[in-house]
Amino acid sequence: MSQNRVSGSREIRSIPNYLVFAILSTVFCCPPTGIVSITHAAQVNAKIAEGNLPGAIEASKNAKMWAMISALLGGFFIVIIFLYVVLVGGLSPATR
Repeated sequence: MSQNRVSGSREIRSIPNYLVFAILSTVFCCPPTGIVSITHAAQVNAKIAEGNLPGAIEASKNAKMWAMISALLGGFFIVIIFLYVVLVGGLSPATR
């Protein structure tokens, strides 16, 4: 019976909240989707404290998904801005 408690305890501790990833993706990549990620990440620990493990797992998955979306959008915008500066900036009258 004590093994079930230990196993359950390990399961609870293995649910990541992705809060650091959410904050970094908000600051450096795409704030709108990063904020959504932060809200889901903040819900993970609260749901664990309530004993709602399926809700905590779902919030963890959503936090990771939105942080990844934020990071990918940020990377996409950086590439677009770089291409714009290289292609259009090189054609500006100031450089002729």
